Amino acid sequence: MSIIQMGVEVMSDLENQIARIQDAESEARGITHNAKHLCYPITDITVALSRLASECGLEEEMDYYLDDVREAENKLESAFYRCEEAFANRISELECKLEEKENDK
Repeated sequence: MSIIQMGVEVMSDLENQIARIQDAESEARGITHNAKHLCYPITDITVALSRLASECGLEEEMDYYLDDVREAENKLESAFYRCEEAFANRISELECKLEEKENDK
């Protein structure tokens, strides 16, 4: 096998890896999209607690505690979306390697 053939195989392998990880990244987006649906049960619980607190004259106190819940909910959703970065970072690394190989030609 010649050096040129080996280089072509390496580039082909890198392209295949990029394609696989791009597919996985797309699938990850679908998975992390489910994080948006986490808010529905949290909203239901929040509404129920707010209603109960209102019946007891504790609206302000409950709002204080529910602010923590809303903040945690936002952080959780963001954390799930940041998981997609693992795929994007790997794609960037592989694309850089591929570019280097193409420049070495």
